Amino acid sequence: MSNYILDVTAGEFNDAVLRNSHKGPVMVNYWADNAGPCLRLWPVLEKLANDYQGQFLLVNIDTNKEKQIAHDNGINSVPTVKLYINGEVVEQIHGYDSPDSFKKILDKYLARESDKALAAAVAEYQDGNKEAAFEQLNKLVFIDPENVRIQLVFAKLLIKEEAYEQAYALLEKTPLKNESEEAVVLMTNALFLSTVQKAETLEKLQQQLKEKPDDLTILFQICGHKMMQSDFSEAMAVLLKIIKLDYTWRDGIASLCMRGLFIMLGKENPLVIEYRQKLIDQQR
Repeated sequence: MSNYILDVTAGEFNDAVLRNSHKGPVMVNYWADNAGPCLRLWPVLEKLANDYQGQFLLVNIDTNKEKQIAHDNGINSVPTVKLYINGEVVEQIHGYDSPDSFKKILDKYLARESDKALAAAVAEYQDGNKEAAFEQLNKLVFIDPENVRIQLVFAKLLIKEEAYEQAYALLEKTPLKNESEEAVVLMTNALFLSTVQKAETLEKLQQQLKEKPDDLTILFQICGHKMMQSDFSEAMAVLLKIIKLDYTWRDGIASLCMRGLFIMLGKENPLVIEYRQKLIDQQR
């Protein structure tokens, strides 16, 4: 066993996993010795931990011995691998997967050389040198396109500057809309903010809708206003109508925004549970 790999029991979980995840990524391998895929996966994870030389910590939890931990962390099958950062699960893989899949996940979160330049650009922005900051961020997007932190930080600063369409366009060109919940939330907010920025008042739009009840642009603008009022129930109802009328409209942005709302409100929110079911029923 290397210095980068730990076998952990229930009493050690908080220190070994949660507290350590505030120092760097912690990958937890929930396994059992009577499951063949676990035994097949183990050499992959062991080699990964040693190859990365301490850039992340690999923690093994035997679910046969630590049933309560497995239950508390929603482990229904093994192997399940979860990546913890700052006390939260940011990625998980169920079952056996290839070394490349794990590398791809890790590389999203491990520090890269471009992170130093990213930090410098953020410092420029905070010092009021916004033009220099955005120029540097534009360069970094092309220098290291695999560093997703660059796009996310860039988008956040663009939204702060009310450049909503630019923020959306930046993230829409990347795989982040399929891979990152944070990106989906940023894209959703950017879409609604840019929409309301250019739209008529809610009262005028509602009047227009009486004459054109299936006009998707009017519906989406109304949805934007509802979002700004934190009227999430009405916003979801409008999004559901757009999806029903034409789920491909504007490359499926209604579905993207519904997903963004689900993430913002959380999976246990009654509205999220209600509208997930409505989407399922609509597809039948």
